[in-house]
Amino acid sequence: MKRVAYLSAVLAVLVFSGCSTKEPAIDATANGSVSGNGSNTNGQTSATDGSAVIAPVTNASSVDNGAANGSGNAVNAQIVNVYFDYDKFDIREDMMASVKGNAALLKNKTFKLEGNCDEFGSDEYNFALGLKRANAVKTALVDNGANADSISMVSLGEGNPACTEKTQECWAKNRRVEVKLP
Repeated sequence: MKRVAYLSAVLAVLVFSGCSTKEPAIDATANGSVSGNGSNTNGQTSATDGSAVIAPVTNASSVDNGAANGSGNAVNAQIVNVYFDYDKFDIREDMMASVKGNAALLKNKTFKLEGNCDEFGSDEYNFALGLKRANAVKTALVDNGANADSISMVSLGEGNPACTEKTQECWAKNRRVEVKLP
């Protein structure tokens, strides 16, 4: 009987040790000080409860994406990353135009989708979340004309950060799906 109780306790600890649903607090001194008008020096606004409110991340480095893939062609330069909200894998409304643009560019191409996460949550949780994000993008691309058979997916979890600073803006850049052409 003691063994069953012990195993139940261990199982409960494992189940509840996954990703927290509470978003991490941010150190305002790492970003710059918060001014009296609700904005800090990096363009974030703060809510009345002191938490940071982040504007949508835009992909300013889509041209770099092509250089990183090594092909350097015009298609790579036009492909943009798809970004996600904290602990979510549904495609944001502001990213749908990017997905549709990517689908038009990738209709007759073979490519890989790489799902990425921020540093919060266990490794297992982040690998699963990265794969769910890649699958959501795949579904949206197929719905917009891409060939499902030419798409492969991989989750990199938190292992491929685009940014390593401990800020909300940086973490938002890590919650993404990248398209990689061979």
